Amino acid sequence: MNIKFLPFVLLALLLQACQNETVIRESYDFPENHQWLKSDKKTFSLTVKEAGNYNGFLNGSFVYGSQFPKLPLHFSIAKNEVLENQSVDFNIKNDKGEEVGDCTGDVCDVKQSLFTQKHFEPGTYTFTFENTFEFPYFPNIIALGVSLEKEK
Repeated sequence: MNIKFLPFVLLALLLQACQNETVIRESYDFPENHQWLKSDKKTFSLTVKEAGNYNGFLNGSFVYGSQFPKLPLHFSIAKNEVLENQSVDFNIKNDKGEEVGDCTGDVCDVKQSLFTQKHFEPGTYTFTFENTFEFPYFPNIIALGVSLEKEK
């Protein structure tokens, strides 16, 4: 091997070693009216193949300029029985009223941590999200999803 290519090979190996190993995700795209009805729970099934510690993320896409700074949610994680129940605010804007997501055109993609270093054994886990917004529906939501990233 030519010695001048060695730094590039080492850099590639280093970058790969620093990344989380496994990403498991599922998402739901809302209809064209971009409304999430309060009565419509969203359920995602994620299959974990390797035991380990995972970081969980809530992923969403919103219409740029949404009038509400956060989406209040209740979520649960279950595997045969409910393992965890929790309430969380999915932040769309910061305290200054600025979009917190990665915005392109009229869409902002937001990724927010749900938990870190939670141990999962192999199996299928059900994540259920309930919209607890004060009105009958939450407007300007394009997509909602959940992802697990395995720590090395």
